[in-house]
Amino acid sequence: MAKWKTVRIKRELMAAAKRTVKKGKYSSLSEFVSEAIQLQLNEIRQSPKERMKIQIDYGAAEERLYCSSNHMWAMVTSEGKIRVGLTGYAQERLKGVLTLQTEPIGYEVHKKRPFGYIDTWMFRFGLYAPISGRITQLNKFVQDQPSKINQDPYRDGWIAEIEPSNTITLGEELRDLMSLKHYEMWAITLRHFPRAKFQCAK
Repeated sequence: MAKWKTVRIKRELMAAAKRTVKKGKYSSLSEFVSEAIQLQLNEIRQSPKERMKIQIDYGAAEERLYCSSNHMWAMVTSEGKIRVGLTGYAQERLKGVLTLQTEPIGYEVHKKRPFGYIDTWMFRFGLYAPISGRITQLNKFVQDQPSKINQDPYRDGWIAEIEPSNTITLGEELRDLMSLKHYEMWAITLRHFPRAKFQCAK
């Protein structure tokens, strides 16, 4: 890797780490680094049987998932809300998720418009709503431990729940999305993974 690229990456990494420490989740940079290393070791130690179980669980949920070209998935819950998160394809290319920032509960989201972003070791990735509606719930577990998106994107790693604007609009918006299988076939044809900048409203 060229020297200037190495320096730039180190500076961005340090800046992202300092932002996380300032939020009060860690008492020091060394504590932050220690946890990051531990997360990587846990992933390496995961047995083939555990990985297979996760794959089976994902397969069972496959028919319920819709995916957008902005690499977000959507799933209708039993309460009629829409749970959304980052696709497995996307999280694999966002290794080392550091922070997650979203609009607050009550915020009106619009399909294909940003409602948050993820900071990684390398760059910032915008989160675009797959459907329109109002944010009714945020996954506090993921906000406290953003790395869960890398570990379990389709289950514990969900990001938000949205109450649809209306059922007619919801049906039309869901029809515009891809099935998980269709999305995965489409995603492997991509040459470049998008990077996006987004500033949450205050």
